[in-house]
Amino acid sequence: MAGGARLGLFVVLLVSLPLALVSADVEEYSCVPDTSSFTCYTDYTTGIRALTWTAQEVDSAPMTQEYCAYLCALFNYSLNAVEYSYQCFCGDGFNPDFIPEERPMSECQVMKCSGNSGEWCGDSDRMIVFTAKCGGTRIPHGHACLDDTSAALPYCDTSLPKDKRIQDLIDRMTLEEKLGLLGPDPQYNTCAFRDFGVTRLGVPSYTHLMEVNTAIASSCVAPMHCATTFAAPAALAASFNETVWQLKGNVISSEMRAMNNIGWHRAVGPIPTIMIGLEGYGPNINLVRDPRFGRNCELPSEDPLVTASYAAGYVSGCQFGEDSKYYKMISGLKHYYMYSLEDTEEDRSKFNALVSQFDMWDSELPGFKGGFIDGGAMMTMCAYSSVNGMPSCANTYILNGIIRNFWGKPDVLVGTDCGAVANMVNANNYALTAWDAVAKTLNAGADEELGDDYFTSGVLMEAINRGMTDEDHVNRALYRALNSRFLTGQFDPLDDQVYTTYGVDLINSTYHQQINYEGILQGLILLKNPNHDLPLNAGVKVAVVGPHAVSRHGLLEDYAGDEQCFSGGDYCIPTIGEMITSVNNGGITLVEKGVDINSADTSGIDAALAAVSASDVTVLCIGIDTTIEGETNDRTTISLPGLQESFSEQVLATAGTKPVIIVIVSGGIVAIDSLVEPASSIIQAFYPSTMGALALARSIFGLENRWGKLPVTIYASNFINEISMTDYHFSTGVGRTYRYYTGTPLFEFGTGLSYVMFSMTCKASGSTIGATITCTVYNTDSYMSGDEVLMLFHYAPSDLSDTVTHPIPMKQLVGFQRITLSPLQSTQVTFTTTEDMLLLTNWEGNSVLYSGTHYLEVSRGTGSVWNTPVIV
Repeated sequence: MAGGARLGLFVVLLVSLPLALVSADVEEYSCVPDTSSFTCYTDYTTGIRALTWTAQEVDSAPMTQEYCAYLCALFNYSLNAVEYSYQCFCGDGFNPDFIPEERPMSECQVMKCSGNSGEWCGDSDRMIVFTAKCGGTRIPHGHACLDDTSAALPYCDTSLPKDKRIQDLIDRMTLEEKLGLLGPDPQYNTCAFRDFGVTRLGVPSYTHLMEVNTAIASSCVAPMHCATTFAAPAALAASFNETVWQLKGNVISSEMRAMNNIGWHRAVGPIPTIMIGLEGYGPNINLVRDPRFGRNCELPSEDPLVTASYAAGYVSGCQFGEDSKYYKMISGLKHYYMYSLEDTEEDRSKFNALVSQFDMWDSELPGFKGGFIDGGAMMTMCAYSSVNGMPSCANTYILNGIIRNFWGKPDVLVGTDCGAVANMVNANNYALTAWDAVAKTLNAGADEELGDDYFTSGVLMEAINRGMTDEDHVNRALYRALNSRFLTGQFDPLDDQVYTTYGVDLINSTYHQQINYEGILQGLILLKNPNHDLPLNAGVKVAVVGPHAVSRHGLLEDYAGDEQCFSGGDYCIPTIGEMITSVNNGGITLVEKGVDINSADTSGIDAALAAVSASDVTVLCIGIDTTIEGETNDRTTISLPGLQESFSEQVLATAGTKPVIIVIVSGGIVAIDSLVEPASSIIQAFYPSTMGALALARSIFGLENRWGKLPVTIYASNFINEISMTDYHFSTGVGRTYRYYTGTPLFEFGTGLSYVMFSMTCKASGSTIGATITCTVYNTDSYMSGDEVLMLFHYAPSDLSDTVTHPIPMKQLVGFQRITLSPLQSTQVTFTTTEDMLLLTNWEGNSVLYSGTHYLEVSRGTGSVWNTPVIV
């Protein structure tokens, strides 16, 4: 088996499944082996491969000689080799470290190819090396109008207006064909929603649901070419940098196009039926309402402005690029709306949230408004949640009333969350029958069903026959579904488009890795460092202990994609301990786990404490992972799970007066009440992902100084006893988020330090709307550069509570800017006051400008603040 060492998981296209629906009128890209070149060679007999590029080495995957050549051609290799039935290797020549021995062909005619029993694919440590002739057109998954018959019809005529083309296509379909494009073909994964296509009209079957909140959920294409996996949204939100958010979207969409162009697929089965389409669901932008919510790891912030700005930046980066004629992809906001409970106190499929118009418009909807209006999002997923007795996917007020009418986005495509339609019958009892459920869903403005086949199995057809809904509603939904595909150019000639030229070299390219690295650098948050124990000097003796000292997969959030490493698993993700060891040049680094994330195993504690005792400084890496939080997994406590808290206290006691730097790895916040005071320094890392350990290590040793600010409040552990998770009010009781919370948090929203000291002086040009605020920020350090974030907060008139009854935020973020300053450099940051900055929300959900003396405050999240009055 080529030495028996598995180089990794590399799932492939089934040879029986075409890359797309392709007519004989277009020659699809393919490779034909040159049988005259077939030669049998030894391989791996010295532990080194004869051809250095591994295209596939996963058992039971279907392999053919043709497909091996296709995989090698993706990266322009001229030599192909099949081995051990299912393995494929590539190169332009043999490895100079191992020149293989030519053997009789009979030694390679032992194992049949796993994908074609009529072909030979070598033997254990025996490979058939050959060349191939490749040619034709690579057809992106879902691309239509490829045959002469359909190309001659109006819907493929690019000289016609888009609306007329879409309507022409709809008019040519039967009702059954229409429904087949609005719901999944049940032979595939129904949540991924691969439709039936309309073969007679040249419309191929197409996969609609791509998860893109943090990475494209996909198989690795090749070594070093797995989808770029970003840090958790909260980490990126902590950068307070709209450029970072937009660049993330640019990376995601470029890689999605590259995968779509070669007909690539996800790493879930049956492989490879879930192909990579151009409709990406993400960003997930519900407000971080309660710290117990399991899916906080998917969300950016508790602040409406940060959430809206993050959504706008990410969406615009996803949808718009260098080709102004086409959308790069379609971006879908999740989960619309008021979705922040999984299973702790109620079941999400049954729970009915009681939400006021005030809380809806003051807290939750601004993020979606930013995504739809400022970002231009063309798609959304309606949530499982019911609000005030109405399931989100059957709520015409939020789908048609708000998105399509009030916000003026009539063509936004709405897909249901997986199983949300069935929930109306089986869980929340909103519908009496399956016919009732599909009719209410379609009539309310949802367009596509994900997760079940009620739309395509005859249930929706029966509802139409019973008069519960009609074909007009189907046509409106189908228009929006097809519109997204026309916007991305799927019905236009391939040669006329820039994005169809994107190749696999873009996937996790050096440029994309740098963007990923910059994002997490700016999202790490230095919460405490009073004695300047950080940064460390290289050459120190350091202990790196705690469960996250050695975790790999634990550095990822739950939408981190299907594969991050070519071989599957997490071996390619460096640990924090490994990266600190690498950066600590000339020093001694002792790495011990100590305890697990959540177990009662004490067997590693003694070794960890011995490392602490033997070291000059300790980096204590603690927190949670996606076994503690995630989809269907709310938390019942926000404290450290398992033995981590007691272990941390032992570490602090053992270290004595020596510094202990705590690194918190988590998605949602973790309360470390008893550890805050004795810790020398504290870093909040969220889930830093594949580049996170490197960014942390370089930041800890002062090679980087790019820290961010908290996009959430870190509450004390008792918060869970102060308010129920099912209470959706933001301002009652102790309140929620920094805008309404009346208690004392461990760390406030916006907190964040730097290794350098900044000074700030501000002045205002006046005290009315339209005045400018100009702040001069100065880096006082003579040697080190640093980043700073200026945050602008609004304070309502102090006497306003005497005249209004609705809640008033204690303060509200209305602007922010991030800057980088070299040593002894200064720069000016300017804010212009606008009416929007001073608006408040009333009980009816309307925005109101009240007269009186408002105040605007400039804060850096540390040190003194500056404020100025604005008189209305």
